[in-house]
Amino acid sequence: MIDLAGIKAMVAEADEHTLTLYLNVDNTTPENQATTPAWRIYAKNKLFELETAAKSQTDGWADIRARVEAFFEQYRPSSKGLALFAWNGSLQTIELPFAVENQATFGNAQIAPLLWVLDEYEPYLIVLVDQEKARFFLAQLGSVGFREGMEVDLEGYDFAERTYTASPNPVGGGNAVHGGSGRDDHEAMLDEHRTRMYRQVATGIETYVNQRQIRRFFLGGSEQSAHAVKNLLPPKLQDTAIATLPIPLRLGQQEILDMVQPKAIEHERQEEMRIVQEVIDFAKAGGRGALGMQQVQEALTMQRVELLILPWSEADDEGVRPDLPLRAFASGGSVELVHGAAADLLKREGGIAARLYYAL
Repeated sequence: MIDLAGIKAMVAEADEHTLTLYLNVDNTTPENQATTPAWRIYAKNKLFELETAAKSQTDGWADIRARVEAFFEQYRPSSKGLALFAWNGSLQTIELPFAVENQATFGNAQIAPLLWVLDEYEPYLIVLVDQEKARFFLAQLGSVGFREGMEVDLEGYDFAERTYTASPNPVGGGNAVHGGSGRDDHEAMLDEHRTRMYRQVATGIETYVNQRQIRRFFLGGSEQSAHAVKNLLPPKLQDTAIATLPIPLRLGQQEILDMVQPKAIEHERQEEMRIVQEVIDFAKAGGRGALGMQQVQEALTMQRVELLILPWSEADDEGVRPDLPLRAFASGGSVELVHGAAADLLKREGGIAARLYYAL
């Protein structure tokens, strides 16, 4: 499980003599189906290529290489990607649920691809609800798909219609059908049960969001039921609902993902644009913003960076300088990698930005 706290803890322990390896270990790719898979050849060649430079930087290279080689002797892929970090006396690996480009560096730990994973494959809670039941899904979008599912028939209420029969009028007047008050009572009971169920769904959402640290969620199913549940949530939690979508409860997991994914990606890109534009406005107004490498470097030195914002593209040959996220973490800050239009805007405004703890 990749999380920001784990990444921060690792980079706090690692030093400037760290081997970073990202490997595409997906067994379904043809190049990895050979007797010696391509990723093993790549790793072996890179260890050889890096040796001369690494030996000149640290006496600990021999230990690092021995640890990595010992690990690969026993390693059998169970994921599509692998991130490996090794420094003197330590080795840490993180399995990735998607394929990555092979890459290797020696120096500061290269963590930008992990930060991209956290950002792009952030889990979402999807809750579908109608008048009778609710379904909860935790989904990681993009190429990963659903990680787990939970279906709950809350309380198991019996919502079958009752039968109303004729009965004598107690006051007189012969036989007549008297079901009005009984039907009203039944509908009132159903409304009460549904309201109780909606409250349980709302409580379930709140619990799940807090336990899993979910930042955003979708509501679906019956529009009336979804809005009823949303109205029962605390106002702060209501604001984290991305959208209410007309998703029938009968759909399968992949069908649900297909309906949610475009909205989730659209929301991510909009959030990135909002953050970039906000920091640009802060900087130009002399507030809590810094633009361009010089201003951001000064803010990092003064430990004023709350959020470091960098453009990201897997196809970017230059990549992200590894020292920048590490310096942001050192002051308790976080890192946001932006894509598409937000990245283009950021590049026009200096290529890098930071939201600051305070303005000077």
